[in-house]
Amino acid sequence: MLSDQEQSLYVEFDELFALRERLRTLADQVRSQLVAAGLRERLEAEVYDHELELRGVENSNLLIRLDSFRLEIVGARPELLLHNLAALILAQAKAFRLNTVEVGFTAWLKAGEGRPLNLVAQAFSSGLGAAEAEFLDRRFAMTWDWASPTTGYSFHASSAEDQELMLSFKAREGYMTLPELQTGLWIQEQRQRFEQGARLFLSLLGWSH
Repeated sequence: MLSDQEQSLYVEFDELFALRERLRTLADQVRSQLVAAGLRERLEAEVYDHELELRGVENSNLLIRLDSFRLEIVGARPELLLHNLAALILAQAKAFRLNTVEVGFTAWLKAGEGRPLNLVAQAFSSGLGAAEAEFLDRRFAMTWDWASPTTGYSFHASSAEDQELMLSFKAREGYMTLPELQTGLWIQEQRQRFEQGARLFLSLLGWSH
């Protein structure tokens, strides 16, 4: 049911001094190592004064940005192993103390038979007595935030025109070592949280499949 998905990763680390002078060499090293690691998407590199940017081509939304303080990966397909990708880049950049790690998952789902999505009508028409036709811009959005002792979570659901539902989830950890990120266990735990939350939300909507 959650087939149309993207994932993202954001990492802040202690400043990497002199990274600016290594960006061009780093771009070549990262691209060759990603190919060797099995990345099927071809990447184009752009090097700016203080930033390396790698973009996927051929209908890919993958975007990787690296500077002296942060790494950002967005538009990654769900089968891409974020922890391997990030660990490879961070190791090449010589970043080991990770001050912030945030992972995100987003899924888009189409309404249809067995998939009702009249959230706006349910929320407003009965209470306000307004006819459904009066809601020209029918939008719904709600965000839930909570936390464990070390990690903060956010689950967001939104729809537009009762045609498509977007579910997104973010988890943020205040400190992590590179080896801890590299195992992939933390990201796997957050993906499970997202999928559990998504299944619960869809069951409350009455989706049958």
